[in-house]
Amino acid sequence: MIWDELGVLPLPSAQTFLLRQLHQDESQGLVLVSEAVRNPFQRWAVQSALQHYLHANPQPIPLLYRLLSAPPLAEYIIAPVEEGDWKRTLPVHRLLLAELDQRWIKSSPDADHFVYRLTRRLRDRRATPLTRFAGMLEELLAQQDALDDDERPFDLSQFQAIYEGVREQPGGAEIARSYATMASYLACKSLTELAAAGTADIAWAQQADAVRPLVLAAIVRLDAVSDDIRAYRDSSSRANRQAALLRATDALKELEQDVQEQVVAPEQHLLRRIIRQWQAIIIAEGGVVGRATKAGPVANPYILNNPAEGERFVGRDDTMRRLEELWSGAGQVPSVVIYGHRRMGKTSILHNLGRRFGAQTVIVDFNMQRVGRVNSDADLLYQLALHIYDECAARGIAGLDEPAEQDFPAERPYLGFTRFLKRLDSLRDGRRLIVTVDEFEKIESQIEAGQLTPALLDFWRGSFMTYPWFVLALAGLYSLEERRHDYWSPLFGSVTGIKVSFLTPGAARRLISEPTPDFDIDYDDDAIAQIIALTGGQPFLIQLIGHTLVSRFNQQSYEEGREQERRFHLADVAQVINAPEFDRDGHAYFSGVWSQAEHSDHGGQLDVLRALAPHSVGLPPDALAAASGRGLAQAGEAITTLCDHDVLIERDGRYVYTVELMRRWVLRRQN
Repeated sequence: MIWDELGVLPLPSAQTFLLRQLHQDESQGLVLVSEAVRNPFQRWAVQSALQHYLHANPQPIPLLYRLLSAPPLAEYIIAPVEEGDWKRTLPVHRLLLAELDQRWIKSSPDADHFVYRLTRRLRDRRATPLTRFAGMLEELLAQQDALDDDERPFDLSQFQAIYEGVREQPGGAEIARSYATMASYLACKSLTELAAAGTADIAWAQQADAVRPLVLAAIVRLDAVSDDIRAYRDSSSRANRQAALLRATDALKELEQDVQEQVVAPEQHLLRRIIRQWQAIIIAEGGVVGRATKAGPVANPYILNNPAEGERFVGRDDTMRRLEELWSGAGQVPSVVIYGHRRMGKTSILHNLGRRFGAQTVIVDFNMQRVGRVNSDADLLYQLALHIYDECAARGIAGLDEPAEQDFPAERPYLGFTRFLKRLDSLRDGRRLIVTVDEFEKIESQIEAGQLTPALLDFWRGSFMTYPWFVLALAGLYSLEERRHDYWSPLFGSVTGIKVSFLTPGAARRLISEPTPDFDIDYDDDAIAQIIALTGGQPFLIQLIGHTLVSRFNQQSYEEGREQERRFHLADVAQVINAPEFDRDGHAYFSGVWSQAEHSDHGGQLDVLRALAPHSVGLPPDALAAASGRGLAQAGEAITTLCDHDVLIERDGRYVYTVELMRRWVLRRQN
């Protein structure tokens, strides 16, 4: 290596060395680029070398896409350490694209703009259509959240001058035409516009030597969907209209799965946004297929007491994407603790891990509620070993003997499990083991009861530190994240915390209106907006309202014989939430939040909740402290904890309940 990763002096030979390596062996050269760019003082050399290599390359556009997909460049500039670092730290490829565009972007929590300015004169400062296109790719990557949220508008045509600017480059015509097509698809707001979105000449997207064949294949499939919508609009036969719309609905569903699994960002996010917009148009304006011919009660798609799995698992793309980022690399990956209120969807996340990771990952479900009380550390580890053995046997891992209870003696509880992991290590054939431990807070109650020892937690920490393929995914209440006992610190100091909170407005809307792809009852926009406002995006309460609406519809239609529209209105939502049964059915969530506030280490929370309940518009902090009967300091601590736990939120200087239905429940409780 010709540079020091901590060096601050410019090394003139670095740029020449990197450029030579890129020309000799591009893949190895990109590995060196990934290493060198981590030092802010040497980024000028990386930028200069890449500029020369890009503009000397006979195929510069494919090169830019190789920068997006090369594994070394997908790594973070610095390894995320604390919760939230992954949002503030950039992957290498984003920094390189911005450097080519001569833009400084903050690459880590400690990035120094001064270093960039100091070394700017050493950079290759050419501004060309290629560098501007590199900058466009980086901006699209940066706007991932906007693309993933249906509520935020996105206009791809704002980049028209940039993607048209590379048309004369090899592969540039494909880029310009595909981005123009995606921009027109994103602009569709009605069935009429969707039907007109198809192109008469789609042959350009079927070329054999495409830069991004998977993107062009998706465009061809979207064009076919547009054909189906035209057939739907032009047909006079009810059956033909339904068949055309069904083809379009199924095609979009299949395409979304393929795009998620195969297409690289940023086009992945653009195509997924197009698919979701088109799905919403079909549902809102075209209706759901088959409603006129279906008879009998509506199958209730909303889930109350069981984990949501498969296509019924809606709205946790952000959490699943975070886990994929953490666990997609080779070698050591972090164990995680997933925490939040009861009924927030943590168990559903654990149950859907198997669908997101490939055959090289073995998911072991170890639910503490089902395990129940144990007699000792040895008893718990023996049961865990049995769960692991059963899952490994089911996945075809041969040669592993079934654990025997005598191999886990109470006087040496950890020896048996350590030997079990050693045997599995020699047989796993490269597979990674992810053990999901739900209801993990029950561990502490068993420690306090003397059935388990605190040493168990340190042993688990040592196990996943020793065996990189052994990963724990712990799930439990907010109290997990708050634990400050000495025996918790070693474990929680070695895992990554992932908070599971409310659904985004876009995800909540999808859960309400499309809990399953074949759900055939509509909602008014006002009804959807009211459900989101009442629940704040709390998934269990959304499911509860939807479940009750469908049950009520079935009762009125098929038990009472009423003729009614297959659409839920604002009045229907009001009827459901004001019924006496709603508090009973929502008790699991409401009482769970109340109980956690009651038993938290930070006192005064219940007084704050009672004081705030009569005020739907909220109270400023001093008035809330006075109404609670607590001093400003103690009330402030309680308010802070309630905000951290998503029970309260500050809006315009006033504190309000995050979930309006929770406020009403508290008010009824104290009245």
